[in-house]
Amino acid sequence: MKRELTEKEAYSRLADMCVAADYSTGETLERLRGWGITGRVAVDIVQHLVDERFIDDERFARAYVRSKVNHSGWGRVKIRHALFQKGIERELIDLAIDEEVDIDVYHSNLADALRSKARSMPDTLDADCRSRLLRFAVGRGYEPGLVMEMIPEEDFWRYEPDN
Repeated sequence: MKRELTEKEAYSRLADMCVAADYSTGETLERLRGWGITGRVAVDIVQHLVDERFIDDERFARAYVRSKVNHSGWGRVKIRHALFQKGIERELIDLAIDEEVDIDVYHSNLADALRSKARSMPDTLDADCRSRLLRFAVGRGYEPGLVMEMIPEEDFWRYEPDN
């Protein structure tokens, strides 16, 4: 049987984790719950970590948005949902997305994803292909309206741009 952590041990363990990587308040509360620490004790531990700047939800949200856009190629919808699941407040999510998403990079990521997916499709852009491309991009978290703008009749996105 596992020994339950004391409040001091839990704080120390979480502080060490937060030094190595950013965590949200929601993630740390979930971690504490997994260790058997709940209620006021868990809230006090997390508040102390926030006061000591080990946890900062705004910093976490900004880093998360940058990472998911620049390295994972996620769309804003998927990022927003993932941050909400991690317990980040809606205002912080909006701020991070507004300030950290470079619209040119975002559009380029979407075009690259569509080009990549198009390689596995027939040369003609019929309704079925358009539907498959839309579902693919929406699954990556891109807004349906933006995706439809990127899938024009001319198939410009099928070909690599000249660099």
